[in-house]
Amino acid sequence: MIAIGTYIKIQRTKQKMTLGELSEGIVSLSYLSKIENQKTEPNEDIIKKLCHRLRITIDQSQDEKIGELCKNWYEILDESSDKEDMEQAYREIQTLMDKNYSNHLIMFEIHKIKYFLLIDRKDLAANKISQLKEAVSTFSVDEQYYWYLFNGRYSFLEKNYYHSMYQYKRAEKVTESYRLSEKTEADLKYYIAMTHSKLRNSLEAIEYASEALKMYMEQYSFLHCARVHNILGICYCHIKLYDKAIKNFTLGLQLAETVSDKTVIQTIHQDFGYLYASKGDSAQAIKYYKMVLNNPDVPAAIKVEVTSSLVREYYLSNYYDEAEEYINYGLKTFFDLKDKEPYLVYKYILRSYIYLLDEQFDHFEPLLINDLLPLLKQEKYYGQFIFYSELLAKHYESNANYKDAAKYYKQASQMYKHVAHI
Repeated sequence: MIAIGTYIKIQRTKQKMTLGELSEGIVSLSYLSKIENQKTEPNEDIIKKLCHRLRITIDQSQDEKIGELCKNWYEILDESSDKEDMEQAYREIQTLMDKNYSNHLIMFEIHKIKYFLLIDRKDLAANKISQLKEAVSTFSVDEQYYWYLFNGRYSFLEKNYYHSMYQYKRAEKVTESYRLSEKTEADLKYYIAMTHSKLRNSLEAIEYASEALKMYMEQYSFLHCARVHNILGICYCHIKLYDKAIKNFTLGLQLAETVSDKTVIQTIHQDFGYLYASKGDSAQAIKYYKMVLNNPDVPAAIKVEVTSSLVREYYLSNYYDEAEEYINYGLKTFFDLKDKEPYLVYKYILRSYIYLLDEQFDHFEPLLINDLLPLLKQEKYYGQFIFYSELLAKHYESNANYKDAAKYYKQASQMYKHVAHI
């Protein structure tokens, strides 16, 4: 059962009320702190006064219903679920939580982190993490597990992969004394595999992904199997085992098509493009990139990203007219985005090819030096950083500027070494 002190603390932090504001005229600030940290048991009169100020009740008559609704909501918190269904269920639970003293409050608040991430509100997820930090010491073992898990997911989406791995490993440690369901254990292994992949720990990623795949297969979870095959494909691509990468992408694509998941299908088409680009097969890369762009269900932001890759392949293949056509398409799509900031890197890439095609080298050089390369490094797009450092070096070399050419070849080489030792 949730302690009344924890309940009060969470409700207070949710309402952004200070200890002083809540305690004034009821108890001393230090006594309220003791209540919230479960160092003392307040009498019924104090509880009523604190709850009245917070505009909440301690009625538990709806707790069984709340528990069932929460369980159902947790099960649909997935990328493949309809966002309207998730939101409707969330609001129903929140309305009940606002009026009732529920044992399910902490787990519900923790799961909000995942929900906010799924609806692309990282700001709300960050606020929720900040609010709940004050109550972490009161979490039960299962609450600790999900706390670490969703913190890891938040850090992953913030591209803080080291911190993400740290949180996932803490969640994994909790499982030594907390029995997970097969689905939940597979999810953790999948998340750890994704993070190892981002850190270029390909062998570790393959190990965790293979374990997750086996568990998902036993559950006949075709969609999750498709996602894991995609991770395996990426990992084998990193270590240049292209046949294994193609096999896993193909299996993932077949499974995604079986369950008609358009998002995974698009992702695998995109990753097929990256695979063939890394092999130097521009024709096949172009084929898969265009499959993504011709899909009307693909979000505009993804189309901007893919267009930048497509233009690169057209340029490398000397198809300059096609490159120019898609530069214009990509920039138009970029400027139509509501939130442009996360996709600036693709605007810089597209502009760099405009300057190369028009031989405006006085614009090309400062764009890469001052804008594109620093942003690629900041966003940890290491492969792209290496490619565009080498592109700049080759440009200087072709103009007999060997000093600057050497500088950017060295920069690319240093990044190779960094990636190899991540």
